[in-house]
Amino acid sequence: MSYIEMLHELFEERGFPIRVGLVGAGQMGTGLISQIEKMQGIRVVAVADVIPDRAKAAYQESGVEKDLVTENDNDPIKAAKSIEAGKRIASHNADMLVEIPNLDVVVESTGIPEVGAKFCHAALLNRKPVVNMNVETDVVIGYYLAKMAESAGVVYTLVAGDEPGAVKELFDFAITLGFEVVCVGKGKNNPLDPNANPTTVAEDAKRQNMNPKMLAAFVDGTKTMAEMTAMANGTGYEPECRGAHGPFAEVSDLPKLFVPKKDGGILETRHAVDYAVGKIAPGVFVIITTDQPKIIADLNYLHLSGHGNYWALYRPYHLANLETPISILRAVFHEEETLATHSAPVAEAIAIAKRDLKAGEKIDYLGGYTVYGTIEKATVARKEGLVPLGLVVGAIMTKDVKKGQPLHSSEIELNQNQVIYHLRWLQDKMLGYV
Repeated sequence: MSYIEMLHELFEERGFPIRVGLVGAGQMGTGLISQIEKMQGIRVVAVADVIPDRAKAAYQESGVEKDLVTENDNDPIKAAKSIEAGKRIASHNADMLVEIPNLDVVVESTGIPEVGAKFCHAALLNRKPVVNMNVETDVVIGYYLAKMAESAGVVYTLVAGDEPGAVKELFDFAITLGFEVVCVGKGKNNPLDPNANPTTVAEDAKRQNMNPKMLAAFVDGTKTMAEMTAMANGTGYEPECRGAHGPFAEVSDLPKLFVPKKDGGILETRHAVDYAVGKIAPGVFVIITTDQPKIIADLNYLHLSGHGNYWALYRPYHLANLETPISILRAVFHEEETLATHSAPVAEAIAIAKRDLKAGEKIDYLGGYTVYGTIEKATVARKEGLVPLGLVVGAIMTKDVKKGQPLHSSEIELNQNQVIYHLRWLQDKMLGYV
């Protein structure tokens, strides 16, 4: 049965749609509401955002009538009754949102590690399925959240449409058919500029109607590295080197480059995560191989982009928030995830000094002026005491660190008042690292 048929059947049975709660009404969150408004049998009925009137504005931009929206910051039972009456809830309180009893699923869409940690954790404590668009949180505590969801008997998942989810779908497709996957990866549409900050990208951000902090996090590589870390931990494929290789490439280059060196490529191993700069973006790819002669002949007959005994499964797009409803439906109808970390993480997104940092300085935010993120093997990060990127926001430097150098735990005082700090400790404890 298709999802549209399942939605219709569920609506006929219950008399009301799937009810979605959302935290974060920025560009991604508003786009998600807008897409769901075009669908049958599902609605975003509660939205929380700390910025005044942002939740209401997101509803209105998505075509929801003003008189359907009611504000509620403190009373989940009253909110539930309003939802039963066909109203939509606009709130500033994410803690209240997860306590609304008649929500079927909740979605995190802030991109802020601490907010994501608090929200996902609280939602799972309330035994609500969690669809997480916040990869910045997942790469720090995704293993813990996945295990917590298992214990609660609900789903925790990253989303279809973001690169990690899109890669995992290709990966699952390939290994289900019996192919060996040699490399998983994504495209980056602009050259890596670790010096990018909200000031340097301000004009481009205005032109693209983006938050300058978000655009800076794309340009300085933080988003790409976090996304690759999620890919790595969801598939078990490590980066070969700090920051990965990241060559310029055309689509036809993929099965030539992302293969072992002995076969003319750039990889030392056969199971790596990486990225390419150029027209590959906004696509994702996996490189497959097989030793079965008939399958090799068929792949060549079907004109799949290949070189030698390697072929690229390439998807030229990812629709981000617009595809997120697929993960929502997968979680609600099948109790299945798109991507989650169930084994010990193999990669870490670590923090690198964006400029010379002095003792006593406070780290600002991702996409800011002080740090950017890069990917590293988890074993190396632990051995060297490198600080996970999602833990450094609000931390205080205790020693000077030169531009371009990674931040070590001995050089920084983390903010121990943050939920994400304590959940990361619990994750490390579960894994036997502390």
